[in-house]
Amino acid sequence: MSISRISLAEAGDVALPADEPAQGQVFQPALGLPGREAAPTELPSHATIPLAEAPEAPPAAPLPKAPAPAEELLVQFQPGLDPALVEQALARVAATPLEVIRGALPGQEAEGLLLRVALPEGAEEAEAIALLSVRPGVDFAEENFTVSVAAVSNDGSYTSGALWGMYGDATAQKNAFGSQAGEAWAAGATGSSKIVVGVIDSGINYTHADLYLNVWINQGEIPLSFRSRLADTDRDGQITFRDLNATTNAGFVSDLNRNGRIDAGDLLRDTRWANKDDQDRNGYRDDLFGWDFVNNDNDPFDDNGHGTHVSGTIGAIGGNGTGVAGVAWNVQILALKFLGANGSGSLGNAVKALDYYTAAGKATSVQDFVATNNSWGGGGYSSAMQAAIDRTAQAGNLFIAAAGNSASDTDRFGSYPANYSTLASAGYEAVVSVAALTSSGTLAGFSNYGATTVDLAAPGQGILSTTANGGYGTMSGTSMAAPHVTGAVALYAAANAGDSAADIRAALLGSATATASLAGRTATGGRLDAEAMLRAGDGDTTPTPPPATGGRLYGTAASETLTGTAGADILSGLPQSGSFLGKGTIDALRGLAGNDIFILGDARGLFYNDGLASQAGRADYGRILDFQRGDRIQLSDDVGAYFLRLETLAGAAGTAIYADTDANRRFTAADELVGHVVGTTTLGAADFLFA
Repeated sequence: MSISRISLAEAGDVALPADEPAQGQVFQPALGLPGREAAPTELPSHATIPLAEAPEAPPAAPLPKAPAPAEELLVQFQPGLDPALVEQALARVAATPLEVIRGALPGQEAEGLLLRVALPEGAEEAEAIALLSVRPGVDFAEENFTVSVAAVSNDGSYTSGALWGMYGDATAQKNAFGSQAGEAWAAGATGSSKIVVGVIDSGINYTHADLYLNVWINQGEIPLSFRSRLADTDRDGQITFRDLNATTNAGFVSDLNRNGRIDAGDLLRDTRWANKDDQDRNGYRDDLFGWDFVNNDNDPFDDNGHGTHVSGTIGAIGGNGTGVAGVAWNVQILALKFLGANGSGSLGNAVKALDYYTAAGKATSVQDFVATNNSWGGGGYSSAMQAAIDRTAQAGNLFIAAAGNSASDTDRFGSYPANYSTLASAGYEAVVSVAALTSSGTLAGFSNYGATTVDLAAPGQGILSTTANGGYGTMSGTSMAAPHVTGAVALYAAANAGDSAADIRAALLGSATATASLAGRTATGGRLDAEAMLRAGDGDTTPTPPPATGGRLYGTAASETLTGTAGADILSGLPQSGSFLGKGTIDALRGLAGNDIFILGDARGLFYNDGLASQAGRADYGRILDFQRGDRIQLSDDVGAYFLRLETLAGAAGTAIYADTDANRRFTAADELVGHVVGTTTLGAADFLFA
């Protein structure tokens, strides 16, 4: 057995062995005794492994991205920066400020400005970004990407057999591959008006007969002149459209659009309600039901249709004998319009929409904000969007995202926003990526997939829902799959009021039903089961702990996710024996509690080595999802050196582990990626074992 070493790019505080050149910090584990298998050896516990310099490596081929708005950038400045330095930075590239995306609204005063700026005609965006990025006081500069809806077709009810996405294997109209929402309803779960979900999309037809009762009302904008006189008819501690349609409140509302009901359209036209006063002082005047970030006004009416279709799947009114039913019959839908009539919108407006939802949730104590639905995609990674998702995750909200419709593996080619991660920023994963399932249980041909980056699938092909013209129609796409999950989250949150976002996510993924077409293509290998998710909570706000006994968990020759127990586990994404060492696979390892060992190499050699000397092999590696102090990472001692560096892979920040496969004792583009420790930015020598 040869000597194994971890070599570092910078000198450390540990003395080198006498026979080693003084080029970096080297650790040398003990050799096994003759005739005896060598035990894994722990490195000196007092040594800290610094990070290697980034190599000059060619990036992985990205998915095609949507075009950006003409010569527009987003530029983030540091807090407290002298306005003169802001002007100087923009002048360096002749940029014109167009809008403050973040930093001007109440509660944002201490933050740096995030500006949308325009470049002069003919300017090169890449050159301007490079020049701005090195200016004093600039955190980042990036394209203001254009993103669009994630639906692929539009053609054109429950008792007629047309609403397959709501069925289950025990409903009157049966489809085992439906969301099982019908079984949840039969068990008495239909939601709660105290649950608020945000639909970040093209708006909503808030006058629709199957939606109007479930449109969110901003309690802070209800006019002070008569707020105390409104009757809370269902005694849920707030005023909703269910209250405003009661005869008790008839003196405070008028059916101005003459459709026979009180809806958001009536209140927007009623000067008693739309009184031109920003009563809640959030910077948005008369934002009674949400906001239109496309036209910058308080009327988020849907002129595309996509947002209304998504909203119907989440929360169309059930039990009313007409039309369709959403997964959650009783919920409040906050309309945040950032996609225009053509189905596209800017990333800057998406940031503002998500920040609005986050702030609105913090401002109320009578409503429970739990998740946003994000059925859109395009562009690439954005620091501004990552920060907005981090903020909503830290506030306790899930971010449900369509996986995308490019039939691509998002483990290899990121699809945003579904590939963002909040593990490093929030301490849990708030992003849920949803693929599309067909009514026969297959992964839809258009749907993206990813063994570690797509969480589960839900009905997404031929989905019937509400439309912007007041009717009903079918659409297909991961856009249609995501709202099934968002609706299920709303149902669960209503039944388990004390559960955190992390608890809700665990119940969602832990209850997914194994599905053959999804094995190795989603992290759970399964599909949404709303009724099983409810049983996972069972109204108990205390998550059930995993079993306390540890064990050895081994994988197969396919990409997969292994989850440990509350005990001390040993986890390997590879079979226990044999010659297969992980080439071409990406395995996700989650140890849960206990002091766990994650295996990235053993006596057979280095795991996840593609054998190509000219590239880093980012298509195969072990993904360690919840490394904690006391856990260990086992590496093969057949490699002379390993390097560590901070790196974002598959949308998640963490520490990448590279093997020095070219044996030159320097970190280069050819060194082999073998592991990625998600959410961890510092690893000490005591965190490693060798075998």
